[in-house]
Amino acid sequence: MSPAHYVEHDVTFALLNTVGDEERRGRFVHDFINLWETRSQRLMKALGSGDWEDADVVCLSIRSSSTMLGAWPLEAIAGMVHSAVKAEDLVASMAHLARLHEVGARTCEELLMLLETMRREGATP
Repeated sequence: MSPAHYVEHDVTFALLNTVGDEERRGRFVHDFINLWETRSQRLMKALGSGDWEDADVVCLSIRSSSTMLGAWPLEAIAGMVHSAVKAEDLVASMAHLARLHEVGARTCEELLMLLETMRREGATP
């Protein structure tokens, strides 16, 4: 994985090659991209209202799907937020949110480029 990458491509390719038939292979990646903003907003709402349980669920969702995709930087930052959420530490949770949103957006951009590259090369995701 190059330092400029947000996603370990080999991990993403492995996931795409083991999930469903050719028609559904890219669905997990597309769903991750399409749900990113919703997850981000849900996390902010949960933290804003002190709903630690929902914040915990959102962090777990981000962490598990990031791991499946090989999005290690996003998983690491989500892990920091998750640790703060588990401690019900609003200040620490909020301290990492801007970076979480930035890395999440960059991860989605890279995933879109990866899918586009695969399409151009004839490897249907």
